[in-house]
Amino acid sequence: MPWYPDVDAQCNALITLADAGIRAMPEGVTDFICISDSSYPPPPNPTFLIKLLKALVKGYPDRLNALWSAPVSSVIQFVMNLLLPLMPGRLASKVVLLNLDGVRDKLKDILMNGEEDIPTFFGGSCQHDKFYPEESSAENRGKGSLKFDYFGMVDRLVQARKEFEASKK
Repeated sequence: MPWYPDVDAQCNALITLADAGIRAMPEGVTDFICISDSSYPPPPNPTFLIKLLKALVKGYPDRLNALWSAPVSSVIQFVMNLLLPLMPGRLASKVVLLNLDGVRDKLKDILMNGEEDIPTFFGGSCQHDKFYPEESSAENRGKGSLKFDYFGMVDRLVQARKEFEASKK
């Protein structure tokens, strides 16, 4: 996210990602957990946070199981403590602010492959950076501006759904 984000574009992008994830859900799965890496955020943008919360309230009140943010700084905790009372109760209870140890313990229990799937930025061993590398180490450096591969993400979601469904048989 840039220092002063384009709030509408950021919210629309997050809604697009959530919709793609919902479309790829296995049969019988009706909700999702959104996990946010909050280790290096820009200063909190209240307009963005309020707009994001409105999108969650209107678009995904029953689909959103939880919104985890980790590791959170004292600034984010302060801002969220101001915003949580303004949210509907059932949504406010879904927002969980965690430290690094807390998120690892929770991820072990919900990820399909347990501890193996915990990303390096949460202290695990799974290299998510191979999918979304920093621009300075990307293979396409100087040949375009690929920062996020939406279609690759959709393909991985479909493959993960197949693996999940196969594990349940």
